[in-house]
Amino acid sequence: MSQKIILIGYMGSGKSTLGEKLARELKVPFIDSDEVIEQIAKMDVSTIFKTQGEDVFRKMESMFLESLINIPAFVLSTGGGMPCFNNNMEVLNELGNTIYLKNSSEGLADRLMRAKSNRPLIEGKSETELIQFIEENLIKREPFYTQATITLELKDQGLIDVLKLIAEL
Repeated sequence: MSQKIILIGYMGSGKSTLGEKLARELKVPFIDSDEVIEQIAKMDVSTIFKTQGEDVFRKMESMFLESLINIPAFVLSTGGGMPCFNNNMEVLNELGNTIYLKNSSEGLADRLMRAKSNRPLIEGKSETELIQFIEENLIKREPFYTQATITLELKDQGLIDVLKLIAEL
């Protein structure tokens, strides 16, 4: 497997948590696209959305992807929407091995309910509203996510089990 591994999936699917551990295991740099964009813009993603708009943020994501072309090895955690705009999914697949971390709406809602404070899109939603919100978004995003090189169905595996699955690929 290429030493360029790109984790995609819905928010709360574990891209960053898994990505950091995987990068450590493979001894390659870990890159979180949202964190890099926040450093470049000198503001967090939700502020970029509020002050500059989603289009500007999506352009920043595409420009960021171009900057990765000459980096020989990394594990990249993308923002949940990155693969769904411009031709980003195509670019991600050209960059390296893309892995879609697939989880059920209920599983995602459960994870997000515990970390809701740092997610402006879901703030104030009940669990039922959150599940409905996730289901509606997944309908739009799945056609992009499923273009990944590998789809990894996440059920009740622990992080170690998921790392082993990826290592076996």
